[in-house]
Amino acid sequence: MIFLFLRTFAIGLLGAIIFSIVNLPLPWLLGSMIVTLLFQLRSPWKIVWNPIFRNIGLIIAGYTIGYAFTLKALQEMVNYFPMMFFINVIFLVLFICVSYVVSKWARLDLGTAMACCAPGGLQQVVVFAEEQKKLNITVVTFYQVIRLLAIITLVPFIVSGNNGSMTAEKTIESYSPVLFGLLIICYIAGMLFKFIKVPTAYLLGPVFLVMVCNLLSVQVPVMPESLLHIAQLFIGIYMGLLLKRDKLKKMKSHIVYAVGSCVILIGVAFLISEWMAHRFMDFATSFLSVVPGGVDQMGIIAASIQADVTVVTSFQLFRILFLSIIIIPFIKFMVLREHRQLRE
Repeated sequence: MIFLFLRTFAIGLLGAIIFSIVNLPLPWLLGSMIVTLLFQLRSPWKIVWNPIFRNIGLIIAGYTIGYAFTLKALQEMVNYFPMMFFINVIFLVLFICVSYVVSKWARLDLGTAMACCAPGGLQQVVVFAEEQKKLNITVVTFYQVIRLLAIITLVPFIVSGNNGSMTAEKTIESYSPVLFGLLIICYIAGMLFKFIKVPTAYLLGPVFLVMVCNLLSVQVPVMPESLLHIAQLFIGIYMGLLLKRDKLKKMKSHIVYAVGSCVILIGVAFLISEWMAHRFMDFATSFLSVVPGGVDQMGIIAASIQADVTVVTSFQLFRILFLSIIIIPFIKFMVLREHRQLRE
């Protein structure tokens, strides 16, 4: 088993090195993800990855994001709440329209189509689909994974092409017992958040802990860039293994609809971001805030390219909250309504 983990790690590292040499955006995240995905789909080799490594990556990302949450940043976020709500209403209307089209063209029941097209929140949507016995969990998982992989692949290139250089400012690498002690405490915080069923617990636990340290004026060390690279590598490998070869073979007829619905979401996010960039913030921050990815993935990309991680994380957290309170209950209502109509 250790040999399999080492082989998977080597494959991901190879991808990161290749992307670094070719000078592509976010090589440690994108390179590891894409090369691992290609090996997963095309190679006869068995590759596995323990979720604990992904959790370690999320802990590092959460620490980095929490470090940016100062009192001043939180005060500034209040001004964005009306915009957050307005943007999510736009995506709600878009989600309903796209779901109806996918339902008709892909010949899916409306509830399954809605779960497939839900804008973000892979974990929340998949768990919801598992609980609803009437939904096709395999199809829902496939659409959500395709959406997430497409977003993680395309977003860095879009941000790079519209925001100049994605090179982060160089900082002095500084490791200390305090840093590693805090990371251990952050891991415990992630476990506690997991225990109380907070979404993306291993990211939000450290975010909350380090943010509280900032608000209490407790000095915490800066995260070295090399550790952020390790976090991207661990998360990238995990992401690359999400799409299984056997599921891809069964879902060939759905690929066009899955990719098409994703492109529509990204296209609308791009247009909204262009408008925001002319009035409120830089394009990288606005796009990472609006695009329906994950809090963890968008957060770590924002931290890597020196975008405003407090804004990005706040927008993405509000979207997850909107998804949980509005969209998922709406899907549940539509599922029950559809089955009542079929019985009648």
